[in-house]
Amino acid sequence: MQDPTSIYVRDDAWWPAYAPNEILPRLWQGGTEDHDVVGGPRPTNHYGRDYPFDVVVTLYADAQPVPWHVEELRFGFYDAGLTPPAVERAIALARHAYTRWQQGARVLIRCQAGVNRSGLVMALTLMLAGYEPAAAIELIREQRSPAVLSNNDFVRWLMSEAAEMLTSGEASDSVAA
Repeated sequence: MQDPTSIYVRDDAWWPAYAPNEILPRLWQGGTEDHDVVGGPRPTNHYGRDYPFDVVVTLYADAQPVPWHVEELRFGFYDAGLTPPAVERAIALARHAYTRWQQGARVLIRCQAGVNRSGLVMALTLMLAGYEPAAAIELIREQRSPAVLSNNDFVRWLMSEAAEMLTSGEASDSVAA
């Protein structure tokens, strides 16, 4: 396992493509294509196409909605310092993603680049599955990109506060709150 003191991203880390990567079986992390945003042209047959996911957690407010018959939870927040509302919602979304994944659903957690916001919620989901924060970060970087969680504020919070908040129930379990 990676030494937690070296948990921050190197300056020369490569950034991933938008396409999702499978972190664990049925648990994916990805980004949003540049043209797949609200106000942009919808892909041909967008709502009629087969979509490989049962549940999508979208953390980029400008992403196009997913096609019909796919459960989507949306909460856009900044790729910057964490605010209390963003922390609460990120934990609630991770709990929902974890529950649906454990029920057998194919879950995608996505943001704009598929690096920071999706990395934060993915790390929380893995922590709910029993991973320590450093091990969760390491697994996501191995499966997606070394650039994942390049937002040091997110990493510091995951390493210092997230585990306690996940176990204390400080954040709401409801994604409808």
